[in-house]
Amino acid sequence: MSDSKDVLDFAQAAERRKHEKREEKVLEIREQFDRAFSHSSKPTPVKDFLRKKKAKKKR
Repeated sequence: MSDSKDVLDFAQAAERRKHEKREEKVLEIREQFDRAFSHSSKPTPVKDFLRKKKAKKKR
């Protein structure tokens, strides 16, 4: 096999491509978990309503 820079090893190129796709999937999953478990950014209209109602009863 030639040591020229113009020669590509298809096995290495395929492995690199697979690795990049896996990294993209990992990033997407991380972002999805961050969105799911971040409590501050989630809207909670029902809980807010019930808290107001409960606070009003206590007065």
